[in-house]
Amino acid sequence: MKKLLSVILSITMLATFIPSVFADEVSEATSEGTIKVGINAEFPPFEYYEDGKLTGFDIDLMNYIGERINYDIEYVDIPFDSLIPAVLSGRIDCAISAITVTEERDSIIDYSRAYLRTNIIRFENGQKSVKSGEEYAIVFRDGLSHSPYNDIQTLTDDEVLYIMIDKALSDLSQDRTVMKLIEKYELNKPLDEEAEYNVEYNDIRGDGSPAAKPSDEEPKTSATSVKASEWAEYSIKKAQELNIINYGGNYNFPGAITREGFCELIYNLVTVTKGEITAPVTDSFTDTKNDKILMLNGWDIINGKSATEFAPEDYLTREEAATIIIRMINKFMPMPVTEKRFEYEDIGEISEWASDAIQIISNLGFMNGVGNNKFEPKAVYTTEQAIATLVRVYQVAEASGIIDNNTDVIGGADAPTQITVIETIKIDNFYTDEAIRLINEAAELAADKEFISHYTASEEIADKVVAIGTVDYSKPTEIYYMAANREQIINNIKALTNEELDGIDIEKLLKLNKVDFSVVGNLINASYGVENLAALTILTISRGYIMPKDFTDDFALYLQYDGEYSALVSFSGFGDGVIKATMSFVKNGDGDNIFSRIYEITQGLGEDSIDVARVKY
Repeated sequence: MKKLLSVILSITMLATFIPSVFADEVSEATSEGTIKVGINAEFPPFEYYEDGKLTGFDIDLMNYIGERINYDIEYVDIPFDSLIPAVLSGRIDCAISAITVTEERDSIIDYSRAYLRTNIIRFENGQKSVKSGEEYAIVFRDGLSHSPYNDIQTLTDDEVLYIMIDKALSDLSQDRTVMKLIEKYELNKPLDEEAEYNVEYNDIRGDGSPAAKPSDEEPKTSATSVKASEWAEYSIKKAQELNIINYGGNYNFPGAITREGFCELIYNLVTVTKGEITAPVTDSFTDTKNDKILMLNGWDIINGKSATEFAPEDYLTREEAATIIIRMINKFMPMPVTEKRFEYEDIGEISEWASDAIQIISNLGFMNGVGNNKFEPKAVYTTEQAIATLVRVYQVAEASGIIDNNTDVIGGADAPTQITVIETIKIDNFYTDEAIRLINEAAELAADKEFISHYTASEEIADKVVAIGTVDYSKPTEIYYMAANREQIINNIKALTNEELDGIDIEKLLKLNKVDFSVVGNLINASYGVENLAALTILTISRGYIMPKDFTDDFALYLQYDGEYSALVSFSGFGDGVIKATMSFVKNGDGDNIFSRIYEITQGLGEDSIDVARVKY
């Protein structure tokens, strides 16, 4: 290792940028050296002894790295718990032993790029679910991961070693070497539907996404992509329709997105909304020649990590994503912003250059906190989160008239405003079944006039309630899924005048500053008269459930029926591990429909606040 720096200094391209130095030129170096690599050879098929010979996935991979950079590998076999201490003490140069990337370890050591990622696959009632699992990487001492962006004249031996190994890993992923090792050691076994779970291993390309197969094996669909989380599926489909992402693209949806990958999406969104636009292609960065990145730089939408380094393969952070999105919005689709100040508990961790962007994007509702009133600005942004955010930006721009597209909309013939149905989705039958059950139970109660008499002394209201109970609600004509920005809806409702709501006390309806669609239903009914509101509110019922595994965020189902009444069922978190379903009937309008009424309520500040999707049922 002592010879490493002299080897680099002998390369003729010293005066050029780091990535070029450590490309093909390095493999041609003739100098030799030895790298001490820590392992724990007790974990087949990754590292183990066979007939006295050290072998395994990690051993082969490390040997290939040594060949790429023309260095010998000396393995030091020690207990697994001693690997990181040995790296920190300098006893070994690095360690590879199926070491997973964790926040706890990351606080004391540095990792190479990941070379494997796992998926956890489960089968329940014949349904397959996929969840992103662990990432494996090579461990180095702390402080080396930013080496590629340091001045070449100041690089230490350890930094040079880190850069060479990290670049070799990228190359070995790109040329399918890692994929061949997955096949050689049979890491992926046939799926067993009876097992508690299955582990599936994926290669990772140099840009952080799963490796593509050769062109003659490339599928016409995205079958090789890592499956998206269920909550993101309709956003991904919408992004495909808009050409923000490719139908046949190879994406690790739940995995972290790189800075280059995010710029690709941003560029695609700009061209979708504005068409092909010319911009100066800068020559600012020495580590990328990607025209889309350079064009975004010309538009002043993105900057580098230094004056000359963009770091295209670094993972994107949440604060970087927020800043890039707001710059893009300001450049191409200016939007009005509310004045609310978001006091995140970790506001002190937000970089000064990102502070304003995070406030603006929070106000717009495109990105929110991650829970416990934290934004986590330095956390990585996933591919599916990025896609969902940009689709959301598109929808708001479209609804605001910034984008003029002929899309499929629904609403009454006389409706002055309408909400766009963005996609048809499939949701778990649990939600639709429970929604219909709640509606039928409410209808049974409505038909019992003696029962209703305990809630109202008004014959007129009682007759309205009984009339609701005479309808067969077992088969809705259509079901719609609704997802909403709760904070925006609250602000919009507050912005409406009392005159528009017939004198209804908005603050009482907000229920301690929280609003679900049953409250929106009350607002709709109030607009048709106090008698309707009273009659329909009597039939609002709720039920609690143990939280289903697929539940990720509050949403509502609108079950549409022919005739005078339809129904809204809100599903929302209600404490740890519990959700609540709240059902309320809604009066169908004469000259418009529920979507027009919701639009008026949620559009009070001129911002789109609701997504609607038809449900496959």
